[in-house]
Amino acid sequence: MNNTIENQLTYKQKWQLATTVFAIYWPIRIYVHVNHFSLELVQRVWPFWIMEIIVTILFFGLWLTVTDWIQQRFFSKMNREFLIEFDLPAQLATLVVAGALAVLFNMAFHRMWITMAGVERFHFSQPIRTSALNLSPEESNQRKKIDNGLTIMAMLSAFYLAANRRGYKRLEAIKVNAEQLKQEAIQAQFMALKNQVNPHFLFNSLSILSSLIEPNPKLSIQFVGQLAKAFRYILEQRDTNYIKLQDELNFTNAYTFLLQIRFGEKLKIRTDVSASIATKYNIAPLTLQLLIENVVKHNQMSSEEPLLVNIQTEDDYLLVTNPIRLRPQKEASTGLGLKNIADRYRLLTERPVYFGDQDGIFIVKIPLLA
Repeated sequence: MNNTIENQLTYKQKWQLATTVFAIYWPIRIYVHVNHFSLELVQRVWPFWIMEIIVTILFFGLWLTVTDWIQQRFFSKMNREFLIEFDLPAQLATLVVAGALAVLFNMAFHRMWITMAGVERFHFSQPIRTSALNLSPEESNQRKKIDNGLTIMAMLSAFYLAANRRGYKRLEAIKVNAEQLKQEAIQAQFMALKNQVNPHFLFNSLSILSSLIEPNPKLSIQFVGQLAKAFRYILEQRDTNYIKLQDELNFTNAYTFLLQIRFGEKLKIRTDVSASIATKYNIAPLTLQLLIENVVKHNQMSSEEPLLVNIQTEDDYLLVTNPIRLRPQKEASTGLGLKNIADRYRLLTERPVYFGDQDGIFIVKIPLLA
């Protein structure tokens, strides 16, 4: 029912349509009834034409109101939401109603003309009355048929113009609803991807902590402090789709500290991002954490040959590179990492995430968000 009400025409739209149909209908009616058009004729019958203009526009406006009410009251019960006006039963019912109203309208209109022509104080009444009475029965009957046919065609034109306008409004509403559903689906998918990241990060951090508790209790306490800072960041950004690059870099420093407690000098992370770029652009939360985790997971490192991860910018992309030193025995993949990043950015921008190797260097390009 709410959809039907939303698709109804406003009063302004109904009167605009009524005026549009009248602008086509009335010149044709004048053409049928007037044999010789002249300035003298206009001077004699202009009061009749003013009356005709007002009455006809009111009639078309009333017709549109009636059809709108019929469409809401009866056709909407058919439990179909689109283009119900063009069903055969609806068209036949409209034709019957239009025919009956057209006959009544022209009978009443003809009577109004005769009544006005009978007012003797109007200097134009006598010629009008004489012209009306001089018609033969055949001519009078023929004119009635023409008037009825023209009126029916005008009413049907108004009906289908209104139906077209209602259909357009329905299409607009469908587009808006589809866009809302799309945005809601994107938001839900993005939240699901982020919810996959947080438990995975906690699992890895607890694994590192468990390896520190026995050999180095003091360092494990420091590790817990840094871990608390990192998770505070995760909680703060859980309801956001993107954050400032600077905030992500600050988090990356804390995360790097946690990794270097475990790996020491085996892992080096170098960041070369200007302050102006870091404060200008945005990035999806935990992007760098996932990339660094992916590098550590799949590559070898040692004190003699540390694994170097470079973070820098190029145009409006963030580049993360590292030498390819794959482990002899690969760890089982969890399905996160690069796929998670690509999926998240697909929901945020049309620019894709690039990853691949060039001359033994693995390169990931992340589009920066304005």
